[in-house]
Amino acid sequence: MIIDTIKTKLTNHLFQQNEWLKKDLTKHRSKSILFNVGPIHYVLIINESGLPEYRDQIDTYDAEIKLSISSAIELMRGNKKAYIEIKGDIEFATLMSNLLRDVEWDYEDDLSEIIGDIPAYHLVKLAKKVVTSTKETSFNIADTFKEYWLEEKPMITKKRLVEQFNNEVDRLRFDVDRLELRLKKL
Repeated sequence: MIIDTIKTKLTNHLFQQNEWLKKDLTKHRSKSILFNVGPIHYVLIINESGLPEYRDQIDTYDAEIKLSISSAIELMRGNKKAYIEIKGDIEFATLMSNLLRDVEWDYEDDLSEIIGDIPAYHLVKLAKKVVTSTKETSFNIADTFKEYWLEEKPMITKKRLVEQFNNEVDRLRFDVDRLELRLKKL
């Protein structure tokens, strides 16, 4: 598929720009990891030179990192308490997640090969402004919807209220069971 070809080329190019990864990953050659972010699945395998490579699919994984879309958004916002599920080789998964957090794409360098150094610099500067502004705006819109759906037109509820409701249901179930036992005795 063309999408897998693009993913492969982009991923491999990105990791080749970040060769410092080899230092920590050479001892994990041939290990694989599956990232599940909601419906998105992404498989990386450490090649013989110690760099991660994209694979469209493999049969078994040494580690798996799974998180929901909302947890991914929380991580992007800087919330370190977002829920992440790790399976398999926890040491390898933790190392990969820590290393991937520091991977950077030198898109200005790639762009300068196409349009030149000065236009690439100005285009990247403009793009960073747009991305920052868009990110802030989207988080503000998300917060507005969240507040609206929690307070004004409750379509979602706070975790504390759900836990309280569940505790009350458990208490009611326990009381009904006790009442049932008493009725049997009578």
